[in-house]
Amino acid sequence: MNTNKWLDQYVNWLRAQYKVSSLAEGDEISTPFTNSIGDNIRIYVQASSSGKVVFSDDGNTMNDLDMMGIDVSNKTRQMLINNILDQYSVKLNTNNVLTISGKVKDIPVIKQQLLQTILRIDDLIQTRKGIVSNLFKQEVSEYLYENDIGALPRYPITGNTGNPYTVDFAIPGSKTKPLRLIQAINRPTFERIAAESITFDDIKQSPALERIKIRYLIIYNDAENPIPSKARNIASQYGTELKPWSQKQLLKLA
Repeated sequence: MNTNKWLDQYVNWLRAQYKVSSLAEGDEISTPFTNSIGDNIRIYVQASSSGKVVFSDDGNTMNDLDMMGIDVSNKTRQMLINNILDQYSVKLNTNNVLTISGKVKDIPVIKQQLLQTILRIDDLIQTRKGIVSNLFKQEVSEYLYENDIGALPRYPITGNTGNPYTVDFAIPGSKTKPLRLIQAINRPTFERIAAESITFDDIKQSPALERIKIRYLIIYNDAENPIPSKARNIASQYGTELKPWSQKQLLKLA
């Protein structure tokens, strides 16, 4: 299997899907990732007077939640949104615009952080149906605890690019066992699986972790959300392991 060739092909395909349009004060970037209502996610970039680069979503993410009838003033949802913002160092201004800024050399990192934030906040649309992403994570957390699977919550780790990540759970490794990094995902879309797989690829290439065997597991809610075949394909190419919640008993053996 020529996995490196597949990855090169995927990266080339991914780059070709991005579309850039010039605006009066910056550029609009249309990404290949889609949100819950089927629109391509668009992000905006402009230079600030301080010499930094500012990325934003122009308020689209929060507007979409409002359009879909999601009450973001709900305390639980506010907590979820704040946790996501803190995790990726993104700010939500008074106009409900998601923003992140940084130096020109950090553009790949801050762009990825904004995109991850948009995808995770967009997941809150599913709470309209009573499926709260945080409740799914809580259910996973309780299962790990009750079954004496020693998992550390909100585990911080840095990738090869210097990009900081926070993984939902980590099971420490040993001389004979790998470090297991676990993300609990309520809605396993292709976009989310692809983003997590890129995260894993960045983490496993970190020189600081080169002597450590790592497994990257995604536990996903398969009760109402079947995983797309193309999501399985991209996960397989990156070595990301997909674990359906209906087979959670297998986690004891993982």
